[in-house]
Amino acid sequence: MEEIAYQNKDITSKLMAETLKGRSLAAFGLPELKIVDILPTNLPVIESNELRLDNLFLLSDGSLAIIDYESSFSRENFVKYLNYIARVIRRFAIRRELKDLKQLKMVVIYTADVERAEERYDLGGLILVVESAYLIHLDGSQIYHRLKNKIDAGEKLTEEELMELMILPLTVKGKKRKQETIEKAVNLGKRLPDREGQLKVIAGILTFTDKVIDRAYAKKLEEEMQMTLVGQMLMDEGYQRGMEKGIQVFIQDNVSENVPKQRIIQKLQANFSLMEEEAINYYTIFSKQTPN
Repeated sequence: MEEIAYQNKDITSKLMAETLKGRSLAAFGLPELKIVDILPTNLPVIESNELRLDNLFLLSDGSLAIIDYESSFSRENFVKYLNYIARVIRRFAIRRELKDLKQLKMVVIYTADVERAEERYDLGGLILVVESAYLIHLDGSQIYHRLKNKIDAGEKLTEEELMELMILPLTVKGKKRKQETIEKAVNLGKRLPDREGQLKVIAGILTFTDKVIDRAYAKKLEEEMQMTLVGQMLMDEGYQRGMEKGIQVFIQDNVSENVPKQRIIQKLQANFSLMEEEAINYYTIFSKQTPN
């Protein structure tokens, strides 16, 4: 079961990376921060559960940002952040790439459980300043109904609205309300018109609620995502095989009738929709023959 859990986490992280690339953090109240990539955090001397794969971001201004999520404030958190920063810097030093590290930001996103927190840790010879976002200022109920109304009307959500849906559970106080909102957000996400969008939103919800989500529910979602992706791979493979077989049969039939090559190409182009139909038929047969 541990292997399945690892695969599911990897799938979630990859989907999350695709989801966040090119987006700003305006939904968090940080519109000036725009993500262009998510960097691996294979940091030295790091505990396996201390810094997740999706915590280190490359921003559009060339700086790096470590982003963490908190549902409470503690001065001890500054020690954790300093460890993150030191290990990122150490990785650049080990690779002799310190000249490439222009700026490193520590961004802390607080759930609605926190109204304010210290943002400066001053030890005289060392000062750590974090950039904070407080989700308590967001109206979760208003956001939910606005997004639900758009989905009910069959309208497409914007990039920022998709992000709002992902972080919706963090805009309410208390673990019970968060779990209820997680399930409501997931149900809305499953109603998005495209499968890719559904998967990315669910991956985002899993990522942003990692510290508060019910573990059994999270595991169920991760397994559903994995099965959906496996099914998509099967469909793509069957579709490709169907296209190849349809084209092959089409060419063989025409060659046997001594049809000129150029004419075969013209007929093939004219009958491409028939090739697609053949592909769908072949996928149906292929999927039935493939064991679960």
